[in-house]
Amino acid sequence: MSGEIITLPALCAALGVVCLMFASPFTFYFAKRKISALGIKCNNFDALKLLKDVNVVALPYNRVLTGGEFFITDLVPEGLNQPTLLAMAAGAETDAENILGRLIYDTAVHRKLRLQPSTNFKELPGRGVEATVSGSAVRVGNLNWLESLNVSISANLRTKIDQLLVKGKTVLIVATGRVARGLIALKDDADDAAKKFLGEVKLKKIESLVLTSQPKKMTSWIKKNFSADHIRTNLTPEDKAREVQIFRAKGKIVAMIGTDAHDLPALDAADISFSMSFDAKVDFEISKLEDFLAAVQISKDVSKTLRRNRLIATALFAVIIFCAIIFFVGMEAFI
Repeated sequence: MSGEIITLPALCAALGVVCLMFASPFTFYFAKRKISALGIKCNNFDALKLLKDVNVVALPYNRVLTGGEFFITDLVPEGLNQPTLLAMAAGAETDAENILGRLIYDTAVHRKLRLQPSTNFKELPGRGVEATVSGSAVRVGNLNWLESLNVSISANLRTKIDQLLVKGKTVLIVATGRVARGLIALKDDADDAAKKFLGEVKLKKIESLVLTSQPKKMTSWIKKNFSADHIRTNLTPEDKAREVQIFRAKGKIVAMIGTDAHDLPALDAADISFSMSFDAKVDFEISKLEDFLAAVQISKDVSKTLRRNRLIATALFAVIIFCAIIFFVGMEAFI
């Protein structure tokens, strides 16, 4: 009889410990079901715990803040005609995998332009492409990259570049050797859902960091159309990662949203990573920007639930132990 009485407090204590042990697993089980129901794939539940503390969300400009439906708006040749400029660029972009290069190539094919065969193709993420077309080195890329190669760009073309950039257009320079032969401007309209998203992010007291390879002249357009807190331009994929690391060095918890392989360095550099519409080893896979805010809210709910469950489990543990001790003392006195 005495042995059974002594065993009772131990059994009660074990019951309290079990309550504490299962407080977290049950909470995360239901959080996982809730996230899945929203169409969000969570690959790292440790990231879900941290997500509630995020105070900076970093994201690319093109195809995230914009709709992703590019179209060519301007062909500005210099010393040649528009079809020749487009054919020259398309020849260099024949093997391109980036969305702009594919659009240029497909447009030239659609217009039934004669394209010269190309060799020695090379694609430089965040910069442009280069290839040998009919024996000439042809480059198609952004202003920053071609300036770094000392390509000669006339005053007339520079003026036109500025005019196009302030209208929110993406400008690619077409050059042969060290001379710019013209410009191709493309437009990707601002996405209303992205505007709403950045407004909601600001209300949640989360800072937004826009990372883009676009020239600095594009900043005014981005500011005009989006309520972004920070805008960084002229960035290569490695530069984007560095910007993320700078914010982390300031003590910020940074979540990065990426859309393609060019964003991988920044995704790796962030505290928490999200991918949209492409396969990558990330913490969360989402289909739309609103999913980010939904995941943040679930993280906050999980944190509150965990605190409440642990408090209840601890209180239950204390009550069980107290009752067991009272019962034990009473039984000892009875014996």
